[in-house]
Amino acid sequence: MNQAMSAWVAAPVLPRGRFIVAAGLMLLALLAGKLMQPSRLWTQVIGDPIYANTLPHQFGDWKRSDLGVQAVVNPVQSEMLERIYSETVAASYVQQSTGRVLILSIAYGRNQSSDTQLHTPEMCYSSQGFKVGDSQVAHLSTPWGSLPVRQVPTSMGNRSEPLTYFIRNSRRVTTDSSLSRNLARMEVALRGYVGDGLLVRVSEITPRDDAFALQSRFLTDFLSALTPAQRELYIGANQAALPARP
Repeated sequence: MNQAMSAWVAAPVLPRGRFIVAAGLMLLALLAGKLMQPSRLWTQVIGDPIYANTLPHQFGDWKRSDLGVQAVVNPVQSEMLERIYSETVAASYVQQSTGRVLILSIAYGRNQSSDTQLHTPEMCYSSQGFKVGDSQVAHLSTPWGSLPVRQVPTSMGNRSEPLTYFIRNSRRVTTDSSLSRNLARMEVALRGYVGDGLLVRVSEITPRDDAFALQSRFLTDFLSALTPAQRELYIGANQAALPARP
């Protein structure tokens, strides 16, 4: 008898009772995993937003430009837009007192599963030839609490385009880290929902040192101009109770 046959003969046989218990536990584990998989989109809780309809024409010192948008760096290459994003919007706003132009870009995805996650501006600008400096998290003080935003210096040749952005995942703003985004996705996944995601970016083509300060002012003015329901679509409703698992 060869060694392989000897090992097979010598292998212990699991008693019938223990085998049934083990098989039952495996089946329960598979069933639990299936039940824990998110089955609904978060838009079934918040509604299906259309961000283009939320942009005000004028607010505070800002007025939307009728001349269109200057060259905008797309969130990703065009062939991936439809797969990752449900809606992308861009608009130019002119500060009436100075004539400075800020570009507002919005990228929204209904499905924030692992293969359809939002792409951060650091990735997008770098992939399109921009030099991206070190980004830093800043906290924007608003009437609705402290809003974490990320400020990023970028440039291409003589073109300097500093930008500020924030990200919302489901119920909360998660700009500070990828860990925050993963936790926000898990929070709603445990209730049976696939989270959505929003990236709001403001940029200006300028070498001025006060660019980030102006972008922060713009974001505060912009959020103030929205209705409470519209504002929740941008910064979430962290204090609201989570819905029961469907």
